[in-house]
Formats: sequence, C-alpha cells, structure tokens
Amino acid sequence: MNILYGIYFIFLNSINLSKSTTPNVLIFLVDDLGYGDLGCYGNSTIDSPHIDSLARDGARYTQMYSAAPICTPSRAGFLTGRYPIRLGLTSNDNRFRTFNSPGQSGGLPHDETTVAQVAQELGYRTGLVGKWHLGLGRDGEHLPTRHGFHTFFGMPVTNVQTCGNKKVYNLIGGHGEILDRSFFSYWITLTGKIWLTIIVVALVTWLFYSRKLAFIILIICAIGFFVGMWYTLSFTLLSRSSCLLYRNETIIEQPIHLEDLTLRNTNEATRFMTETVQIHKKPFFLYMAYVKVHTALFTLPENVGRSRHGAYGDNIEELDWSVGKIIQTLKILNIENDTLIFFSSDNGPFLERGIEAGFCGRAMASSGKLSKPLRGAKGQTWECGIRVPGIVRWSGHVVSGQTIESISSLLDFYPSLLELWNVESMPDRPLDGVSLWSNLKFISSTIQVRKERNTLFHYCGSTIAAVRQGKYKAHYWTPTWDEGMRACPSVTICPCLSTEHSPPLLFDIEADPAEESPLDIENYADVLSMMNTAIQEHQATLVSVPNQLETLALPWLFPCCNSQGWTRMIRLITNSCQC
Repeated sequence: MNILYGIYFIFLNSINLSKSTTPNVLIFLVDDLGYGDLGCYGNSTIDSPHIDSLARDGARYTQMYSAAPICTPSRAGFLTGRYPIRLGLTSNDNRFRTFNSPGQSGGLPHDETTVAQVAQELGYRTGLVGKWHLGLGRDGEHLPTRHGFHTFFGMPVTNVQTCGNKKVYNLIGGHGEILDRSFFSYWITLTGKIWLTIIVVALVTWLFYSRKLAFIILIICAIGFFVGMWYTLSFTLLSRSSCLLYRNETIIEQPIHLEDLTLRNTNEATRFMTETVQIHKKPFFLYMAYVKVHTALFTLPENVGRSRHGAYGDNIEELDWSVGKIIQTLKILNIENDTLIFFSSDNGPFLERGIEAGFCGRAMASSGKLSKPLRGAKGQTWECGIRVPGIVRWSGHVVSGQTIESISSLLDFYPSLLELWNVESMPDRPLDGVSLWSNLKFISSTIQVRKERNTLFHYCGSTIAAVRQGKYKAHYWTPTWDEGMRACPSVTICPCLSTEHSPPLLFDIEADPAEESPLDIENYADVLSMMNTAIQEHQATLVSVPNQLETLALPWLFPCCNSQGWTRMIRLITNSCQC
C-alpha cells in the first residue's frame, strides 16, 4: 500500500462516527437475475415474498442499472464506484469479457480501494459469502481477503454449466436445448469448422502438391488439436477443477458440490453476522454475493418442483428462502433497525441459456401503463442486459413503500456509503457513481448529498456502446442476434460491438422502455451534441492502466488443492485436482 493510501486510512481511523452513521451493511447481489423475475417487479409465476417484503418496507428502484452488462466488470464497478475501464477490467475480445479461469494472473488492482476496505478501516468486520469473480492470481494475491474482507467463503471464479454436471448446451443453434455429450464431442463441436478446413487444405495439398507436406500438415494440426483440447478442458471454465470453493485463502472443495451450496452460504452468512454482533461486538459489512441464478441451476432436492415456473422458478424461490433466513437472523439479533440492506443483480438474464434463464420483464412507460418486455439480455447494453432490480431498506430511517424512478446505478452504492460515513473519496481516484440518498425519503437524516448524476455511460468492454441522459438513450453500438432470437447461443453470449450506428439510435426510454421506436435523429441534434460532449469530457479523465482480463490461463498458476511439486503437476496434467 503506498504512502498516500496509508495517510488516507489514518484519516479514516481518526473519524468519530456515531451509531446512526455506522449501521450494519448487508448487500444481497444476485447473479444474472432478470428485471422481471420477482413479484415486486411484476412477476406472477414465481413466489418471492421475502424479497418483496424488502421492497414493501423500503425503496424500490425502477431504473437501476448495472455497472456493466456482464459479471466481472459489473462487480468491480460495484465495489469501487468506478467504471471498470478505469480498473483494467474490460475487454472488447469476447473471450476475455470476464475472468475465464482461476489460472489467470490478473485481478482487481491493489491500488483501488474497495468499499470493504473503507468499512474495515472504520471498524467494521467485513465478510464475503458467495461469488467473487475479480481474480485469483499468483498465490491468491487477488482473493477477497487481499481487498478488504476479513473473511471469505465462496467461489473465486464463477459457477458454470460444467460445475453442475456433464450436460452442456448445444451452442450451435439449439436455443435452450441441452444435450448429453462428452467433453471430447463438445470440443469437436466447437472446433469442427476449423478441423474441417484443415482436412480440406491437407487434401488439396495431397492431390496437387505434396503427399509428404499434406501428411506433415495433418500431424502438426492433430497435435495442436489435442493440445488445445487438453488445455481448454483442463485450465478454463470447461474444467470441473475450475469449480472451486474457498474458505478465506484455502481451497476446501474442488470441484464444488452445488446442490446444497445456497444452504451452506446462508449458514455462513448467519454465522458471520451472529459472531460479529455477539463475539466481536462490531458492526458488520456483509457482501452476500449469491452464486444463483447463473447456470448451472441447483437446488436442494426438497425444493425441486416447488415453482410454477420450472427449475428456474425453483432457484428463485430457494434464493428467496435464503434472503428470508438472513432477515430472520437480523430480527433474532435485534439489529433489524440498525442494518442498511441493499438488493440487486450484477446484470440481466442470460437468455442464451433458454429455459434456465430469467425474464426481461416489463417496465412502465411514461403513460403509466405496462410496456412491452425489455430488449436484449446479459452481455448487451439494451435495457434488459443492464436494467436490474434495486431495493434499499433501512428500517426506522428510510420511509417504506417508496418507488424511485430516477436513473441509478450499482456504481452509486460506494459513494452513498462514503456520504453516510462522512468520508471523502481519494482525490486521485474519481468516483463515477453518485449518492442514492438524494432521491430517497428519510424519516430523519443529516446526510449531506454532494453530487447528482448527469450522464450514465453504458460500456461494452472498453467501448461506450450507449449513453443515457435524462429520458434519452443513444446506442452507438448494438449486437447482432442469432436469427429469430434476442440472444446468441451460437457464440455463447452476444458480442455487443457487432453493429456500429453513426448517427446513433436514439430512444425516449421513459416513453419507450422496450426500445422499439427510434426517434428521428434530425430533430434531436441538441441532445446528441450534449451526449457527445459528455463522452469527450469523460474520456479525457481516463488514464491508461494494464489490462487484467486479456491473459491466458497459466497451468502453473491454476490452483490444485492438497498437492505440491510433482504431485501437483501430475494432477494438473491429468485434470484430477480433487478434495
């Protein structure tokens, strides 16, 4: 930690905060939850009474936006209050939009200050339960315990289809179709066109040039094919060994057992809160980052078939049970009124997963009537990919039953807490979020709001794909969907920089949240001029930083539990890391 940060933390420790400004902080962040998946957002087929009660007893946001349309950059923005491009956690390469292996060297930079670090220095006991997905690095250098969390129980990377079973999606056009296939046949499916091209080239070489050269081409390509298959299935998310469960900095399960993971995570969360209050006598900062509802879906056997909406509904209802259990613990500890709760999702639903994905939901048009379902999905800057549920509850402080229609973002939670704690942000680390408090009604409050939002930039990777100002949203880039779909199962997830628009597509989001009727661009020159000016001013504040995502997994960095030296190498080569 550099000298400047040391001075900053000394300053934090010198602040005398009252109990009213140091409530317990409980964050529920769900993975891939759709805007329309909950009862409080209009869903009538899935029961979510405990989450709905948070909205009833607090404030529900109708225009809450993720910090990015996909996991890693969105979570980084949430924890730092800064656009992920400032952190080196963005990529325009569809292969590196998130961390895709625990063997990658990159991670959340250590010169960034997470909200957990600030809380820790203010005397909070901090814990993370669930999904991290912000890097693991050499010897765990990027684990949550190195970024302000006293305790960590969860997955350092992410849950994927491989973690659940050997069923994988047919990515070649079968939207929602699940096939029983081996990893070998899956690899052939993914590389079939390349392999066919090689065979054709070798055949032409054989017939018209040299049989010896054709034979050499085939041998070299065959070796490359099997080495590539071994590498991909051993050191990326297609390997079950990448499905890790950590306690602090120690692997306790590899591969992870998913079925009862929500139960275990819930028990960890309630234990953390209880120990912090009763033993440590401190306020807590708990980041409950659910592994749900990212595929592979999983529930306890007793929860299978409960929902009217199949397996996905079962997962939401088990999620709701967990939220209810944690809220019940607050009541048992008699700290419900001393706990600030925030609930949201890291991005929109993963529609490429068909029947295992959530809903795009419906948003209210300015007429007050329900609009059509939101457009797009996870990975895209259409509304469905970035508009997420957002709930704030602080009993006894925030007036219950509020609906907040102003434009808000996951970037905003960090500066909101800084204002609550009366802490200044680092001068050389400009925050891109603004306080949520300005639009909330309080029973009584002395919070001083310092800034209001003017513009929200929606990044796809390292490129601004869309801009929101007031009721207007301009799309400079959009994805190209697979035919007849609003998703891209042929390439796993849509590249969102497929089609450039100059001039951009412009929508009145308040009147047309479904983004179906572009405005006549000639009549909105002033609007676009202000947006372009905002883009230029924003980009002038960006400083080039090392990219953390665009690195291949290194076998010697891939974690393998309970093994060292030659034993570890053999287990890595044979893809048999287990504990």
